[in-house]
Amino acid sequence: MEIVEFRGITYGKYQSQIYVFEPTWDSFRPITRVGWDGTKIAIDDSQYKTNLFSPFYGYSSLGQKAECRRFIQTTELENARIIQDPLEFWKWCGESEAKWWLDRPCVFLNPCVSRDHQDWKRYLKYLNTRAKTLRHPPSGRITKRLVPR
Repeated sequence: MEIVEFRGITYGKYQSQIYVFEPTWDSFRPITRVGWDGTKIAIDDSQYKTNLFSPFYGYSSLGQKAECRRFIQTTELENARIIQDPLEFWKWCGESEAKWWLDRPCVFLNPCVSRDHQDWKRYLKYLNTRAKTLRHPPSGRITKRLVPR
């Protein structure tokens, strides 16, 4: 299992299936995808949490639950590679649905997530980064030699 850490959460990938380490469960859990939900970068595991009273709640079957327990016994979490860039993380996940959002690609958790300018600013604040677009055009009173490159 390949292990990475993104924003303080440990993720694993085994045979193109993404797992998240859940410390309260002391196990890995399968997830469908990771994306921006309008307020934070969140996981989608709704298909694995349909029946609260199921013996394999959070997993697709008892076999997968046992496999996730085996992952925690055989995987060393300390060796996780740390990823800072969300785009690099989504590439690692195998997400190919990154949409261009003003000045950068973003993977949205679902199609209902708002994509207006204020939400983009919230996304930049969450990532603790600045916009990549030009803020103020250079004044017309400078020569080409003085234009920053």
